[in-house]
Amino acid sequence: AFSKKTKKTISLHPVTQRILRIAAVFVVAFGLSYAMIQVLQKEDIEMQTVYVPAGQRTLVTLADGTTVWVNGKSTLTFPNCFSSRTRKVELDGEAYFDVRKDPEKQFIVSTAHQSAIKVLGTKFNVKAYRDSEEITTTLIEGKVHFEFNNTAQKPQYITMAPGQKLIYYSQSGKTELYTTSGEGELAWKDGIIVFKQTSLQDALEILADRYDVEFIVRRNVPDDDLFSGTFTSRSLEQILNYIEASSKIRWRYLNSVQGSKEKMKIEIFI
Repeated sequence: AFSKKTKKTISLHPVTQRILRIAAVFVVAFGLSYAMIQVLQKEDIEMQTVYVPAGQRTLVTLADGTTVWVNGKSTLTFPNCFSSRTRKVELDGEAYFDVRKDPEKQFIVSTAHQSAIKVLGTKFNVKAYRDSEEITTTLIEGKVHFEFNNTAQKPQYITMAPGQKLIYYSQSGKTELYTTSGEGELAWKDGIIVFKQTSLQDALEILADRYDVEFIVRRNVPDDDLFSGTFTSRSLEQILNYIEASSKIRWRYLNSVQGSKEKMKIEIFI
């Protein structure tokens, strides 16, 4: 014989039912409020981008008080506030960082070619243009970790000390470490040009970036000339005249920028 099971219905006291309804409403409301807070927090973090045209430089102050001098032809991307446990910015170009110390929030500069500089509070210069294989970091104060992919394409980091300049060659994964005063590397942010036994090619690259011009170098121009000098508030013509006076190199304008958007072109010849 089969016995038929009956379904029991449990009735709740009206007061108990009302308490449960209130509790259910509270749980739903709390869940919605939490979700809304999360959304608001995410919406509150907006990324900002600063692009500096060639021949110019600008000072940026981040939400934590960190100051950044951004050089010409450079792009700095950063959040309007740092809400996570790290302070991360992205750089395509050259910039000088004076990082506000915060032991609980590491400051990270993400650069091209899967490399990064990690610090807590320090002063350093980074030159990392996306279209160049070289990434240069010059440490002035504090300590930084430079992370990169080595020759075996495996992650590695180098801890730098003040007065050191590190050059990372992204294609080969090799690095070079030098001792430097930082005078030449940081001169750009003060509007100063420094040549210290600088080759003609390097000198022209510095001038091309600073004055937003294009140099046309003829094939017969020697590349073994070295130049030294410090130039403050000097025009491009004055510096080129200095190069001309101290070598066999000559220069002249190939075009005029008056009424034209074309970049100034300068021929270097002998």
